[in-house]
Amino acid sequence: MVGLNDYRDEVNEFLRQVTDEPEPLSQIVNMLDQEMALLKASFDNRERLSHQLYDVLFLLFEVAAVHNLNLDSEWTEGRERKRTKYLNEPA
Repeated sequence: MVGLNDYRDEVNEFLRQVTDEPEPLSQIVNMLDQEMALLKASFDNRERLSHQLYDVLFLLFEVAAVHNLNLDSEWTEGRERKRTKYLNEPA
């Protein structure tokens, strides 16, 4: 099973191959803003929508890679918080 950290690591390896230094977080956030605008504009075209989702995900994984964030554990914890909050399941 592939986890979110596997995608984070794939992005991290790609970044190591193409650049010596990671992009500053402010630059990644600016690119995310641009990609989100393109995403919003692509709702009428399934192919473009899919591509824009990929671009947004790549940038999010880049943030996780630069900061070595554990996305798998965060996803698990977030899932539990949502179950407790929205489905009224016990913690």
